[in-house]
Amino acid sequence: MKLAKSLLFITSASLLSGCIVVANPSHANHHIQQELVLDAAQLTAFDVEAGAGSLVISGSDHVSTITVVADIYTEKRNTENYELTLTDAGNSAFLVAKINSSHGFWQGDSPHIDIKVTIPSHMMLKVEDGSGAASISDIYGSVEVKDGSGELTIKGINGSLDITDGSGSLYVSEIVGNVVIVDGSGKMELSDIDGNVDIDDGSGSIVAKDISGSAHFEDGSGDLTVRKVDGMITIDDGSGDIDVEQAGGLKIIDSGSGGLRVKKVTGSFEIES
Repeated sequence: MKLAKSLLFITSASLLSGCIVVANPSHANHHIQQELVLDAAQLTAFDVEAGAGSLVISGSDHVSTITVVADIYTEKRNTENYELTLTDAGNSAFLVAKINSSHGFWQGDSPHIDIKVTIPSHMMLKVEDGSGAASISDIYGSVEVKDGSGELTIKGINGSLDITDGSGSLYVSEIVGNVVIVDGSGKMELSDIDGNVDIDDGSGSIVAKDISGSAHFEDGSGDLTVRKVDGMITIDDGSGDIDVEQAGGLKIIDSGSGGLRVKKVTGSFEIES
């Protein structure tokens, strides 16, 4: 009987101890702001590796430097637990902005770095982003983005655009160049594309309009709405409604399940299955 009471006490104490850990989460309550500046007069490419936090990259014709303003949110007891560097090598610049570790239970936001970057608009851009909203605008060179999660907005690109996106809404507009997108989940909106479009989408609705070239859609699930495509539209669809209006041609490889509406196709129109 005494043994049973002892075991009960130990078990209760262990459970209580576990509750204490959950009830006392960590806080990202230490804020630091840093600014980094790099001469970019001789540079042609910019690579970004960002972890958790928002990311804003804007191109400008009126600057010859790369300027980074970073708002860093960490714990007071671990204020150096991040990496923030801006360097150059050859013709390229490199920005790294990430928290080294943020495991545990957090009250409010976990440690992260919010970044605002201004670069000369002529630079080619390559971005690898972890989580958080991201925005890229006014770049007159090719852009390649690998995004983990969070809303992604890209606007005003004069060059090819290549996106690999995990999850979160995706908005792409005012692109002069071909667009290739591989998307996991989340809604997608594309407009004003002067070039060809190639989309491989897992789930989520797609709205695409005002495309001067051809458009190819391989869509898992979610409604697909396409408007004003000058070239041929090719669709391989899993599930969801398909709505196409004003196209230079239309080929549906597989319409999957869902409704189909087609209007104002001036060229060939073919449905394989």
